[in-house]
Parts: sequence; structure tokens; C-alpha cells
Amino acid sequence: MTRTTHILAPLLLLLLLVSSQSAWGQIRHEVFLANTDHELHVYRITGQEPGPTLMIIGGIQGDEPGSYLTADLYADIHLKRGNLIVVPRANLYSILLNRRNGLTGDMNRKFDDKVEKRNLEEEVVAILKHLIAESDCLLNLHEGSGFYNPKWINEMENPMRFGQSIIFDAAEYRVPGEERIIRLAEMADRIISRVNPQIDNPRYRFRPNNHDTLNPNTSHPEQRKSATYYALTRANIPAFGVETSKSIRSLATKIQLHKLVINAVMADLGIILDTPGVNLEPPQLRYLLVQVGNGFPYALPDGARLEVAEGTDITVTDIIANYRRGLVADIEGLGSTNDNHKPFRITEPTRIIVRKDAQRCGLVEVVPRRPAAIEPAAPKAAAAAKPAAEKKRRPLQAETLLVDVDGTMRQLANGATLTVRRGSRLTLHAIRTNDPRRDRKVVVNFKGFAPPKAVNDGNDLNFPIYTDQDLWKRYSVGKKGKRYPIVATYNDREIGKFWVELR
Repeated sequence: MTRTTHILAPLLLLLLLVSSQSAWGQIRHEVFLANTDHELHVYRITGQEPGPTLMIIGGIQGDEPGSYLTADLYADIHLKRGNLIVVPRANLYSILLNRRNGLTGDMNRKFDDKVEKRNLEEEVVAILKHLIAESDCLLNLHEGSGFYNPKWINEMENPMRFGQSIIFDAAEYRVPGEERIIRLAEMADRIISRVNPQIDNPRYRFRPNNHDTLNPNTSHPEQRKSATYYALTRANIPAFGVETSKSIRSLATKIQLHKLVINAVMADLGIILDTPGVNLEPPQLRYLLVQVGNGFPYALPDGARLEVAEGTDITVTDIIANYRRGLVADIEGLGSTNDNHKPFRITEPTRIIVRKDAQRCGLVEVVPRRPAAIEPAAPKAAAAAKPAAEKKRRPLQAETLLVDVDGTMRQLANGATLTVRRGSRLTLHAIRTNDPRRDRKVVVNFKGFAPPKAVNDGNDLNFPIYTDQDLWKRYSVGKKGKRYPIVATYNDREIGKFWVELR
């Protein structure tokens, strides 16, 4: 069987690959878009014996914790037969904000191949499509509103609700150019017949939910942009949306219900595993590793206070907690939602807030140590010294700009040119001036770029810039679309200029 998938070019850089042997087979951990707000972790579990591959996606919509916490349980599992591809947090950005939509909308409505502009969410979708093409079946875990019922019962239980249902796009799908027919309704019925006898509360039992998406008169045309529709019609594999109800208050119950469905699907496919448990222990930071300047990292427990010389760089290098996944450090007032592995110059008191998904689980205070105060001179001497001091005081000037180029931090001097290939992803990380205390008040504007925010204040720090699509030629030198200025201003006065040249 031949499967195809639409991959955004160039193929995304794989930034970290960790493999480890387990007693049963192999667990391989891949990280894409590392140290961005959309960092993506993928776990490939290979069984001791060959068999089909099931892909599990969690957290494609960030306000559904039952989905990504369930997927978490399968990232370290041991398989006797078959394989898993597990993506616990497909949309880390929206998970950290605990909201359905991400930076540019609903990620589960971006699988229709109509990509107008590249962004980090589209890059995640491209990776997911590539993984779907390697799979034999897809489960996309969700939490839906209310309770699905083919009959109208009330506002919260009717044909347009999704909760406690297994969603598929057609009862049957004939693969174009092949004799093969994918019988989704039959498979859903088999899964439900395995699952429902294990659920005591009739309210929580699952129903098959055929969205009939291939029908021009479907009630759910939006689902043609979903991951399951893409998996069925492009990768030609059975795909299901597994929806527990948001009306179920117990998170442990929702996780258990998701597990029942996943385990039933694996049994149906012939994948044999050791069933994972449920760990709902509250997340707790054990210690944070913070590098100060170029020195060795400090291990700081929850609640610690770190004093550094004013103007010193700090970098969060690791987070050690009672969980291994879903952890980010957010340096308050600096950077973005995920500040791991990025240098920040400390000039004002701040806090490093550690989150497990959307839940805060630790905090470290960071305080700059000011230089010792100089005793004031006598009034006459001070008056005489004042003009000389004013002559020596330099005006504020930008010195360097830190730019992330496709995951690598580059330092650019004032007036210098950064040459990158057209298509590179740039993120302006931080500006450094000759007065660190005023760095935060400097506006850094990439001429020809408009960031996706409601009010464009001219400050383009911490927004990814795709150099092959996001730049307006008229702002480049000679309007040739090759050389662009980045201007640093303070109180509307230009204090530095940097250049980006596309080759």
C-alpha cells in the first residue's frame, strides 16, 4: 500500500533524538521545534514482535487535559507486539494557555493542505502528517461538549454534541485505485462492544458517531480539515476521534475512559502491551538548573532565591520534577511562554515560573545585585563634577541583537549583517544595549514584518519570521526583497540598526 502526505518544504530540522532500549523493545524520543512555544515531542515505541502501528495524538486542542494526560501514559509503555507513535502534546502553546485555539486558530482545522503562510503551527501539522503516513491507524484524543446522542434529548445531549462518542468520517471508505475498503463503522462497533461492558455508569458509555464527512450534505463540513479526515482520505488508514465529555468532572475518570478505548483499539489491531496506570500526583518542581553567565548551572529548589550581578545572563538548562513531560520555564516579563535554554540578561527582579502544562508547579526568584552605592560628594564638589560626568555619560546605544536562526542562537553586532538562506525561520530574541537597565524598553522592529498580534506596537521580539513569506519587499533595500533593516529605538530615537540579507 502506498501512502502519501503533504510535507512543508524544507522538511523540519530534527533537533534532538534519544533512543533507549527497554525490556520489550525500543523507545525512541524525538523533539522538533525545540525551545519554541510549539516544541513537539514524539515517542516511537517498538514492540518485541513486529505488528501494526497505532498513532495516538493528544493535546491538539489545549483545553482538553484528559487527552494529553492519557497520551502521556503510553509514551513509556512496553509492547510485546506492534508499535505506537505517541504525540502527547501536539499543541504545546495552547496547552500552556489552557485554551482550545493556538496562535493562529484551531490546529485540528489545518489538515486540508490549503497552507497560505507558514508558521509554527503549520510546521507541527506537517510533522503530524508525516507521522500519520507511517501509521496503520490514528486515534485523535479529545474532550467534547455534552453527550452525543443520535436523537435530540436536550441542549446538552443531541446529535451535534461530541462527548462520549467515537467519531469517524464515513461508515465505509473505498481506497481510490485499490480493492481495499476501510470499514470504519464496523471497527467502531467492535471497539465500543469491548469498552462499554467495562463502564458501570450508562451515561459514560460510548456511541458511534458517523460525521458522514464525505457527503456533500454533511452536518460537519469543518471536519474535512481535521487530522482524522486527512488520515482517512490521504494516508488511507482508519482514523477516529475519541471524545470523552467535558461534563465529566473527574479528570481521572476521563483518562480511564480514554484508556479503555485505546486498549480496545490496540487489541483489535493485535497490538499487545502492558496496560499503563494512572498517575495524578500533583506536579511539583524538585529543582531548576540555571546557568549564570558562562559558569556551571545552579540547582535551585522550589521557592529558592537567586542573586546575580546586574546585567548577568541566566539560562534555564533543565527542569527536574516528579513528571518528565509538559514542563516549561517562563521568565516573567521576558521572552515568551517557553523560555527553556534561552539566555536572558537580568536587570530587574523577576521570577522563573515553572509549569506542568497549564498548571504552575514551582517558582524561583531572581534578583539583580546592584553595584555598591558611592557616597555623595559635598554640594560644591558635586556641582563642579556634574558637567564632567555629563560629558562622560554616553547616550543609549544598541550593542548586539540575539537572533534565533532555525533553532541556533546567533549574536549580531550593531551595524552588522546576518546572512541567511531564504526560507529560514528567524526569531528576534533580545536586544543588548550599553545600559542593561533600559534593555526592556527598547523597541526592535524588523522592517517589512507584521507580527500576528491584535495591536502592532512595532516591537517584533519573540515572533517567528518566515523569510520566504512574511516579508514585504517594499521595506527592503531597493525594494528587491533581499536586504532588510532591523531598527532598535528608545523613546522613538533610533539607537541601532542591524541587517538581514537573504541568499
